[in-house]
Amino acid sequence: MSQDRPTRRRLPPLNALRAFEAVARSLSFTKAADQLLVTQSAVSRQVKNLEDILGVQLLKRKGPLELTEEGRKLLPVLTGSFDRIAEVIAGIKVAHANPPLTLSMPPTFTRRLVMPRLADFQHRHPDLELRIETPATNVEFAQAPIDMAIFFGFNRVDALVTDLLMIEEMTPVCSPKLAAQAGNDIGAFLRAHPLLHVRQGEDLWQCWTIFAERAGLEDLAVDRGVVMGTADLVVESAINDGGVAMVDLRLFAEEVRSGRLAVPFRTTVKSGRSYYLVSRAEEIEIPRIAAFRAWVIDQFAGAFAAAQA
Repeated sequence: MSQDRPTRRRLPPLNALRAFEAVARSLSFTKAADQLLVTQSAVSRQVKNLEDILGVQLLKRKGPLELTEEGRKLLPVLTGSFDRIAEVIAGIKVAHANPPLTLSMPPTFTRRLVMPRLADFQHRHPDLELRIETPATNVEFAQAPIDMAIFFGFNRVDALVTDLLMIEEMTPVCSPKLAAQAGNDIGAFLRAHPLLHVRQGEDLWQCWTIFAERAGLEDLAVDRGVVMGTADLVVESAINDGGVAMVDLRLFAEEVRSGRLAVPFRTTVKSGRSYYLVSRAEEIEIPRIAAFRAWVIDQFAGAFAAAQA
């Protein structure tokens, strides 16, 4: 005996419908792009895709942007539907307790710069639970079961909202004992001592390679010394006369102030790498995500401004 199957809805892609609805309400590709947090060209492509699927023109593009008759018919249906979806979702969110905020951040950055400030966020949002992971490398954000992440490296993230927090500035550091031997020739000093490296994925020598190139020390052999998993370990080795480390001084200000860590040369370079917050565009208005995003951007605005100067 056969059973009736539910009718399959044949609808255009949701992103195309959202793009058209945003453009049709504002009669502006620019305003729609700002609202949807995508580029103007992406919105234009989505609307054109919808018109191709429907086989009709929804917008008149010559002169001021106008809706065609078909566009005027479609707009109120989409607006009403999206409003109703938003209303139901808001009701569901109110009816259930907030889930914890799950974050992924670099270990040394978290320990040195985030944790000393985190009590302020907890004070502002006492009902929000936090789950923080500190993997050695950036997570695969698209598949990871996390809300947000702070990434470190060269900003090459597509299809995500990215907020720059701090541009890395690298300076050689070592123990006061080694610094006393520094003299005036940075190249000779570095060649005479082991180099301490923080592993960056499969790249064992990235920090020193970047520094040598940007400081005009191309003849410095950087593929030697000790490779470790975190900058904390590298600095601990440097403090104990293990060699010369390459760090951002803002992460180790206390060690420098106390005299445990010395800066033998005032040679600092911008590495081209940075710390930046990543979020999914469709989730940044979720209250727990919006709250942390606003807070962390505010916390690091000073550090970012200093690095830009």
